[in-house]
Amino acid sequence: MDKVFNYISRRREEAIQLVRSLVSIRTVNPPGENYEKIINLLDKKCRQAGLATKRMPVPGAKGRVCLLADWNIGAKKTLHINGHYDVVPCAGGWHSQPFKPFLSDGKIYGRGTEDMKGGIACYIMAVSALKKYKILPKCNLQFSFTPDEETGGSTGFGYLVKKGLIKADYGIGEGYSGAYVSCGNKGVIWLNVEIKGRPAHGSSPYKGVNSFEGMVAASNELIKLNEKISKRKTSYMTQDEKDRLATMVLGGAAWGPEKVNIVPACAGFSIDRRFLPEENINNVKKEIFESINKVKRKIKGLKINIKILNEQDSAVSKTNPAFFGCFRKGIKEVLNKDAKFAIMAGATDMRFLMAKGTPCLGYAPQGEGRWHADDEYVSVKSLIDTTKVFAYMFENFGE
Repeated sequence: MDKVFNYISRRREEAIQLVRSLVSIRTVNPPGENYEKIINLLDKKCRQAGLATKRMPVPGAKGRVCLLADWNIGAKKTLHINGHYDVVPCAGGWHSQPFKPFLSDGKIYGRGTEDMKGGIACYIMAVSALKKYKILPKCNLQFSFTPDEETGGSTGFGYLVKKGLIKADYGIGEGYSGAYVSCGNKGVIWLNVEIKGRPAHGSSPYKGVNSFEGMVAASNELIKLNEKISKRKTSYMTQDEKDRLATMVLGGAAWGPEKVNIVPACAGFSIDRRFLPEENINNVKKEIFESINKVKRKIKGLKINIKILNEQDSAVSKTNPAFFGCFRKGIKEVLNKDAKFAIMAGATDMRFLMAKGTPCLGYAPQGEGRWHADDEYVSVKSLIDTTKVFAYMFENFGE
């Protein structure tokens, strides 16, 4: 691998430019912008790297298009590598322009550098390095570049998996970085709780039913539940020890009337519940509904509607000694560190393959800032190191 690794190190500026080109395309989701434009760039870069490409529009999802890129060597098995090209909106106090990426202190700043256009650049650079030295992988490689991961993935990678359009005996997607490799994720349920009372003027509140007080009561019941579930801990490793705990966030979104002299007729809030692989998704929902229904029974005249916005079960990869072992060797070779396989607090599109029993791992260049009131970046050193890890995997893995 010395020639390949040296080649990747020499292509540092090319890697930086590729990330900057991808980040410069504003693929914010929602609503889902410039998807065709970034597909055009990815198609071009993949063909330049020697991959055979095919565009896959998603039926019934306007503007949603996936790109498949294949390196078929005629092997019996295929390693599938996925990257999503959409990015979250730019909230927070950015110090720079999110879609005009720049290099500073060994970091590339811009929206999507970490999640996950930096990782996509690593895939393409790794393939280019192997092609440069006419090195064949030991199994077929198939890449997919997909939209809408940030809004659940069903109109992107989830569609491809559901329709059987993905070739995958093993899978790689976004995940941890450095010595950590992700092998699964917690489950997630998003809900909206809407409380309906009866309006009245502020001078005669006894004529109404206060939805805000109902919302507070429901929140208090859920806070009690959260004290209970926050003591639950997964047996799986996580990068941050605190991520081993079950969590629930109330009020990420909240709403109600904005007039001071009324008894509010309607109020509501959101719930974000992250549950452990050891927890049952049906029991998780039951706990939430039972806590809220206590309030409905206590306050007469109150109506409470609970709407599930999104529910995804937890996912943990099927263990494959050869696959996990090759990743372990690659990280040892590049970073001289022992790999640690851990689950993530957030979900990735790899869950669609894990649900089918496909061994999947997640890995990415190190970055920071996508949910902070600051600028998102990816480390250039990690970008190069991660490309080397992928090149090692692409060359050496095969059963």
